[in-house]
Amino acid sequence: MLRVAYFSPLPPARSGIADYSAELLPHLAQHLQLTLFTPSPTQIDASLATQFDVRPLSSYPAQRWQFDVALHQMGNSDNHAAYYEMFCRYPGLVVLHDYFLHHFLAHHTAGQGNVAGYVRELTYAYGQAGANLARQIRTGQAKNMVVERPLNQRLLNLSLGTIVHSRYVQQLLANEGHPSHHIPALITPHPAQSRRAELGIADEAIVFGSFGQINQARQFELSLRAFKQVVAQVPNAVYLIVGEVLPDVSLADLIAAGLQNHVRHIGYTATLQTFVDYLQTADIVINLRHPTLGETSAVALRALAAGKPTIVFDHGWYAELPDDGCFKLPPLDESALVATMLQLAQSAELRERVEKTAVSYVTTHHHPAAVAAQYTQVIRHTLTNLRQKYA
Repeated sequence: MLRVAYFSPLPPARSGIADYSAELLPHLAQHLQLTLFTPSPTQIDASLATQFDVRPLSSYPAQRWQFDVALHQMGNSDNHAAYYEMFCRYPGLVVLHDYFLHHFLAHHTAGQGNVAGYVRELTYAYGQAGANLARQIRTGQAKNMVVERPLNQRLLNLSLGTIVHSRYVQQLLANEGHPSHHIPALITPHPAQSRRAELGIADEAIVFGSFGQINQARQFELSLRAFKQVVAQVPNAVYLIVGEVLPDVSLADLIAAGLQNHVRHIGYTATLQTFVDYLQTADIVINLRHPTLGETSAVALRALAAGKPTIVFDHGWYAELPDDGCFKLPPLDESALVATMLQLAQSAELRERVEKTAVSYVTTHHHPAAVAAQYTQVIRHTLTNLRQKYA
């Protein structure tokens, strides 16, 4: 078996990529000999520690010769800070979960007082124009362009090979001259039970649900404004919101605008089982993201795997979802959102029809065993090309 050094946030880190790795690793281990590197080996989930060789991240430089290749899972959050630094010193294959890395790099540099580091990143990516932009941002003459400039060039240039989860991001990279491999994100269906009784929600109530981190990009103000119009016609409707609230959203104020009796907010859920139980509680899932940063939504896939009609915006990766398995709306179109929410709330037949298609789609395209086999194929292909290149 090929020996692979694996770098990723791992449970119990508050990271969707940590959950992704936990699901992927057992299947990947059927094909590859894996060693996990993490800043804090004693803190990772016990189930992983018993299954895999887990080593301190700091030990990799001296041990890197033991491995055929390094595989990095990279996303746009500070969970990846230590891994990014290691990747820049000792590159490998990278799985790009988000096309944009600007939020992460801005926080990792300027956000930690390292303004010079931020200037270097912008200059590396955009030359003199990047240096000028950094100077303008520092002096207040320009806004921080975290949703306009992806700032992923250093990572891509260093990568020995790039894996992405969507055709959308693959095309963006191709437009910039960066080849990549498309491997769909994996989702493992989990048995779950509704928590309606625990939440005091009647069996006959129509439950809308949104899941995951609560931030501005997830458009909660729009969703709750639309929900208020739905309640006027469906008075037994409930909106279940599950996730940690970030400072850029005042969820309490949004709920206070006449929705106190119709919204249930649950904070961060520590286990995946609890999360999927709450997902099972919903009749309809609202999973809006604008702007898209090239992400692939695990929440959307888990909702489809659970057979839940899911409402998304028709852009980015979300546009690749099956038309008959979810409901894709023009971004930020409030009237379309209200109409779709009402249509689903008022038709149990429609909800049931969508369920079968959604489950079939995830089972066919996002099966963990198939995804792990594709990873193995890409790793072997990359190593073969590198050996031929440097022979």
